Amino acid sequence: MVDTATRLSLLDRVRTSASGAAWEEFADVYDNVIRGWLMAHGVPEQDADDVRQDVMIAVCQEIRNFEHNGRTGAFRTWLRRITANRLRQHWSRKSRDQARKGPDLTQLADQLADDSSRLTLIWEKRHDEQVLRHLLRKLAGRFEGKTIAAFRSIVLQEQPAREVAQRLGMTLGAVRVAQHRVLRALQELGQGLLE
Repeated sequence: MVDTATRLSLLDRVRTSASGAAWEEFADVYDNVIRGWLMAHGVPEQDADDVRQDVMIAVCQEIRNFEHNGRTGAFRTWLRRITANRLRQHWSRKSRDQARKGPDLTQLADQLADDSSRLTLIWEKRHDEQVLRHLLRKLAGRFEGKTIAAFRSIVLQEQPAREVAQRLGMTLGAVRVAQHRVLRALQELGQGLLE
């Protein structure tokens, strides 16, 4: 499947862009990664929105100082740590009464900051899924519905190609070609987004 680490070119465009197009693309991917992860782990919706906004502000302020070390996942690790720090700050700003009524966000932030925690693995998976969804949305008009459906069924849902071909009324060869064409298009499209 597609390697889903953030590509330097998107980061460069975000750093240097005077227009909002690069930031819109960035937000299209990362707003959902951040907010979705927080809500999936029990952070109340209002708090998740506040933390997400704090993270995006911090990224906006600090992105020029971020130096990619060439390792796959360097940016998403940086973003995950910013999220953990903003989650801690958000929790500390809440009154004690409010804090007692909700989940322990400090513990959640500590686990998110830990590179080897289960929650970090979930963050990584959510990131990869969101980037893939973003790319598939961008490809939607380039392929017939059956072609995308075949790709999703085989690659994402791990269904046997023969079953997919039968269900979609395609030959086995056509299903394999569809899988290959969409994968190649994802790789090409992802070059501007992925490393």
